[in-house]
Amino acid sequence: MLQKILQLPIETMRMSKAIRLKRYFSMLLSHSTSSKILNLIRIESELRRQAIHLRGIPYILKIESTNLCNLHCRVCYENRKSHNFEGGRGYGKMNLDLFCSLIDEIGKYVYRINLYGFGEPFIYDKTIDMIRYATNRNISVGITSNFNTVDEGIMERILLSGLEHLVISIDGIDQRSYEKYQVGGDFNKVMKNIRTFQKMKEKMKKKLPFLDWQFLIMKHNAHMRTQAEAIANELGIGLRYSCIGIDINDNFQREEWLPEDESLSQYDYKTLTTKCAKDLKTCSWLYRTVFINWDGGVSPCCNYYTGDKTSDFGNLSNQSFREIWNNSAYILARQLVSKKKPLIEEDKKNNICGQCNKYFA
Repeated sequence: MLQKILQLPIETMRMSKAIRLKRYFSMLLSHSTSSKILNLIRIESELRRQAIHLRGIPYILKIESTNLCNLHCRVCYENRKSHNFEGGRGYGKMNLDLFCSLIDEIGKYVYRINLYGFGEPFIYDKTIDMIRYATNRNISVGITSNFNTVDEGIMERILLSGLEHLVISIDGIDQRSYEKYQVGGDFNKVMKNIRTFQKMKEKMKKKLPFLDWQFLIMKHNAHMRTQAEAIANELGIGLRYSCIGIDINDNFQREEWLPEDESLSQYDYKTLTTKCAKDLKTCSWLYRTVFINWDGGVSPCCNYYTGDKTSDFGNLSNQSFREIWNNSAYILARQLVSKKKPLIEEDKKNNICGQCNKYFA
């Protein structure tokens, strides 16, 4: 139940279940207040009732400090490189004042902020200021980084920021396997940076952040898991495996990236659908979580990113979060995925949630 509430991604974890549960229980206990507990209960109740208009506030935020990145990861970059079009979001960095304003408005209900999106967080110096602003307000913060751009000065700031969870994306066990997907990255530099960070963490007597290696399982590296586990043990960090997301209807992407062993994939190879799709009755993203783009655009989730900001449900630069959270776009999205309104093609066409293949395959 706890794993579902905290909305972990579909993934196999090398770390023991006991360690993961201990972390999440610790987070809940250390960041709980009466306001957060009551809000969590309210949202969970509204999710189970498939409520359309919500009184609760999402208690997990995913916020993109920047969508700029130093790498050109193959599938990710193909999805992002052409979005500088008319109506497109473009590239940029979140204004610190916008971030702080959002936290001031709803932060007292939030347990966790995952402070990353479609870019590399640590190439933007204000990202660490955002971490500190949130942690000073009793919010757990997690970051996913490729860890190519950090130096000892940035590492020290990270360790002093209060960051609770640092996930480093490394999709190989040497330079050759790593750069097949993470184009432009330096495997040996990342390994060196992790060792330096661990030594600094020990010297500064810091327990946080927890440090995990995220290994994206693909066709070319699926057989490398044993070697990855050995490297993770030597580094003294956790290791978790994630399933690659692709355009499942793209023949080239299927052939190039999906592991041959279907059990290591999130897709059913016969039906070309995600394995969890048939079991979904509604969408927890529309209740527990929200995705905030770097420009303040509010997206219901990050699973169908096209770079087209016309799909946003609102923008925090000209509306409060509460105004957006129960506006007509959100109301329609909850009606669509919960099947509480007759499915009209025009509604599905005009609302990004109506195009979700997990519900409308």
